[in-house]
Formats: sequence, structure tokens, C-alpha cells
Amino acid sequence: MASDDGWRDDHDNMALTLHILFIEGYCQCPWMETKFVRCPFSAHSVFRVWCTDSSYLDDEHAMPDAFGVERCQDEIRSGKYHAIVVVDYSEPSVRETFESSFGDLLQKFVHAGGVVAFPSSEGTLVSSMEKYFNVEWKLSDYYRTNWGPCLEDNESNVYYSFGNGNLSRKVIKEYSAKGVSLRVPKHERCFGVTEKSRTQSLVPFMGGLDKAKKNDDENYDVIVAVHDYGKGSIAYFGDCNAEHQTIWLVAAFLESRSPKFPIDCFASIDENIFVEITQLKEIANESFKVGDLDDALAAYLLALEKFGTKLGSGPQRDCYLALLSNVSLNYYKKEDYAQSEVFASKVLDIERGQEKCSYRRALARLKMSQAKPGGNLALLRKAMSDVLNAGRTPSSTLRATQKLRSQIEAEIKKVEKKERRQFSAGFEKALS
Repeated sequence: MASDDGWRDDHDNMALTLHILFIEGYCQCPWMETKFVRCPFSAHSVFRVWCTDSSYLDDEHAMPDAFGVERCQDEIRSGKYHAIVVVDYSEPSVRETFESSFGDLLQKFVHAGGVVAFPSSEGTLVSSMEKYFNVEWKLSDYYRTNWGPCLEDNESNVYYSFGNGNLSRKVIKEYSAKGVSLRVPKHERCFGVTEKSRTQSLVPFMGGLDKAKKNDDENYDVIVAVHDYGKGSIAYFGDCNAEHQTIWLVAAFLESRSPKFPIDCFASIDENIFVEITQLKEIANESFKVGDLDDALAAYLLALEKFGTKLGSGPQRDCYLALLSNVSLNYYKKEDYAQSEVFASKVLDIERGQEKCSYRRALARLKMSQAKPGGNLALLRKAMSDVLNAGRTPSSTLRATQKLRSQIEAEIKKVEKKERRQFSAGFEKALS
């Protein structure tokens, strides 16, 4: 829930690393997709699927991770993702195809709590938004001007939708963009014309036209709008050129409004298969208890394999995470610390701050650093970050966590001291 000023009361309800699916290929020109490949999305786990004719791409564009409508549908249903970006859904001729392929899926994804961003160079997607999300949006105009946050009308929602992530309030400012503007309900206006907005154009008779918001203007142009639907939300970004500020606004929206856990409303697996999985898990647990690590690992991995492309929902998702955690522990017992770290990370990608896997990943990273001549300071610092999320109760767990933290701190000091000595020796040698 938002606090009085629109900020979240509890940032623990926000995901640290987002899993974001990019749906691509429904554009008029395949240039906008490449603008979303790098920063600020590099901080998150991104998967890109090109859904239409791949010959439309050329060598100048970064290749997607996968191709095809069915693959993209499977990704949505997998239960992996917090958020989706539909990049430049702007080609009118593919509207029916897009709606039949993704309309119902996106509707259910958002209703269950997911967020979907629609950066677009055209406003043709509005009819699809009306059909699936019940928006009351109307196309308005097309021009370049300065746009600003609609704080007078919608301050709390602007801060809640764009100021709660790591980008904070840095993106809530005026910026220039050429865009397709909308008229939307007051509580959905996020960035619109200001009291000083004038058209910006090199064409003399098109520049300097008054587009300013008037004092009595109850329905002015906006270029960014957010609409709540079910437990989730969608956002429109009408910047035709996907300029720097818009890209960061999309990222800020996803960071601010995405749920803590990925959306698993499609991710349930067949109950008969789940019975097989639980049986394999029990077999693996028994093997682990008697010290048969190889048999236990084989059964755990086979159980995970039966999930296929889905991660399960409810108790199934809990089982999936438990299996990953058990594999991590198994690899740790086998002294394969790299694989132990990998599987602990898989859990933490889905459930940030999970205490057992935070502790185990910290321990695995400490062991990996100790195995390297001279240590690995980057790994140790990551381990220190992990141990801060490790268990605190009961008292025995707290003591174990405190002991591990002390070990990591001591190891960091040792590696830093060694690096300083090496630097000094190298510097003296260079001077001699």
C-alpha cells in the first residue's frame, strides 16, 4: 500500500532484481527494441522474444534471445516474470494478430498483479487497451514539447509509480519528447503538458504553438499514463523516438510497481506430475539423510526437470524453491561451491532475501574466494551482502550468521591487505 505521499511503506515488498520479458516485433520499424537492451535494464534479468518475421531484423540490431509467438506465450505462462514490456506495438496491420496471441494472457498477467509497459511510437494500441484493460483513454495529438510530472493533479500516484525503485525521484522531472498524446482520467495522468509547453519544431510555422496547460483545463494532453487493473497496472509511454528520459521512466515504472514475487497465475503444473515430483523429492531426501549425495542429487534434478518450462504456483512453487535449495545444499556438501552458488542464486532470483539460501550463497562465495590464490574481493563483498539477509532466529542460527559474517570480514581484510602489498611492490618496481 502507498503511504500518504505515495511512497511505499515497506520496501521489502519490492523485488530487488526483476525478471522482465520483452515482447518485440509488432513495430513499424525495428529500431526501438535496441534502445531497451542496455542500461538501465542491465541491472535486471531480461529475456527478449521477437514474435514476428525474423527477416525484419538486420545486422544493426541486437539479436533477441528467442523467436516465435509460442515461445513468448510459454515464457509468460512460465511464472518467471515480474513485468513485461511490449516494445513499440505500433503496426496497425498486426493488431488482430497481437490481440489473439497476447490479449488474454496480458490481461490475466496484470490482473494477477503483474505490470506491463507499452512504450510506443504510435497510439494505435489504445483500442487494444480499451478492449482488455477497460481504459478510458482517447488519442489527442502528435507534437514535440516539454512534458512534466502531473504533480498538481496526481502527485501521490506519480511518486508511487515512478519514485519507489532504485531510480527514486531522479526521473520525475520535465523533459522534451515528440509523442502521441492522450486524454486520460485525472488520476491516471503522470507526465503531461506544463504551463509553459510550446511545440518544438525546425519547421517555422509548426514551432512555438501554444500547448500549455491552462488553469481551468480539466482535460489536457499527457504522454505517460498509468492505469490500475486488478492487482496490477499498465503504463503508456507515447515517446515516438524512445529518448533517454522515456527509457529511464519505463525502468522506474517497472521498479516501482512490480510485485515482490513473479506472477505465477499460469504456472500450475498437472497434479499427477506434481505427485511424481513430490515422490522424487522424498526419495532424494532419504538418500541425502544417509549420505548418498549422488543419488540424492540425481533425484532432485529429475524432479526439477519435470517442472518443464513452468515453475508451479502455490505449494508447487514452494516445492520448486525447496528443490533448488536442496540441490544447492547437496552441491555444497560435495564441495562444488560454484554450483552451490548457482542454485542458491536461482532461489534468490525468485524469493529475494530467502534466509537459508542467502546464508548458503554467502558461504559458497567465501569458499570460492578461499580457493583462489590471493582470494577474490568481488566475491567476498557479494558474500557480505548475502550474509546481511541470512537468518537471525533462533539463537543458534543467529550465532552461525554472526560467525560467518566475522569470517567474511576477516577474509576481506586479508585480501585487501595483500592487494595493497602487491600494489606497493609494483609501484616501487616501476620507480626503480
